[in-house]
Amino acid sequence: MTLRGQSKYFGVDYLVIDEMALIPRNTYEMYLRPTLSDRKGWALFTSTPRGFNYFEKLFRRGADPDYPDWESWQFPSTISPYFLDDLDELRKTLTDETVRQEVLAEFTSFAGKVYPFNRFQQIKNDLRYDPSLPTYIGLDFGYRACHACILQVKHNTDGLATVFQIDEVSMRNTKTEDFAKKIKSLGYTFNGMYCDPAGAGVSIQSGVSDIYVFKQHGMHLKYKKDTTTRNVVAGVGHVRRWFEDANGDPHFFVAPRCVESIQSYENYRYPEHREEQQLKELPLKDGRFDHAADSLRFFYVNVFPMRSRMAGVIDYV
Repeated sequence: MTLRGQSKYFGVDYLVIDEMALIPRNTYEMYLRPTLSDRKGWALFTSTPRGFNYFEKLFRRGADPDYPDWESWQFPSTISPYFLDDLDELRKTLTDETVRQEVLAEFTSFAGKVYPFNRFQQIKNDLRYDPSLPTYIGLDFGYRACHACILQVKHNTDGLATVFQIDEVSMRNTKTEDFAKKIKSLGYTFNGMYCDPAGAGVSIQSGVSDIYVFKQHGMHLKYKKDTTTRNVVAGVGHVRRWFEDANGDPHFFVAPRCVESIQSYENYRYPEHREEQQLKELPLKDGRFDHAADSLRFFYVNVFPMRSRMAGVIDYV
């Protein structure tokens, strides 16, 4: 095995990883994949699917002629002689998505997810920056991971709004100073910049707040302090209506370049052991998929206040 921190690296011949869908991409690429290089070793990944994440991309290589050394297999539980459950009976007690993922070993949008994101409907290849539309940004701070969603709003003739996410900034293990510089370097002119109210808190390390750092770079961040806006459960419910309205239609679309955001919307979820109370509890703060979801929520609760209808006038703080 590889011993990091030593003067030498010792490779491995065989690497077997179970539940690969739960392994962060960086863990494999930075720490596990290099162990195979010295000895030309091979790896075997097994897992229950968990949405369209990194494991799904690796699985697809088995059918891709550009990866001739890869092979993939799919083994649904129903082919096992020890599978005794009646599939029709399972469908009476479990959601279709859960059955497809947990029993049939299919890649679906992750069961227990917070937002009903549909990549086939909501990812739009033709989304580009439109200088005629108002442009906004929602930001979530953090040293380990920080994220910004860049969005534009378009109203139709009836006054109903559609939101387009045209870009993102996702950074890890970085300082607020670098985060601010990166956002400013994109060159967008923002009609509003919204963030986590916690960004007003003074950092022990720097002695200033995240909001103050952005102000030093000519960017003025806003947020709302009222209890309704800061209620995470209420905010999540508010955002869900943009992913899917009462008729099942989305009013929120994403450009394919927003890779981190898309993964977040597909994998942002509730704790699995409380799945029956999804809408009554907080989503999981896993440090992987919550940052983009939070930054999107900060945009929505500020630009489209929860006390107003979706067609309401944009409310500047």
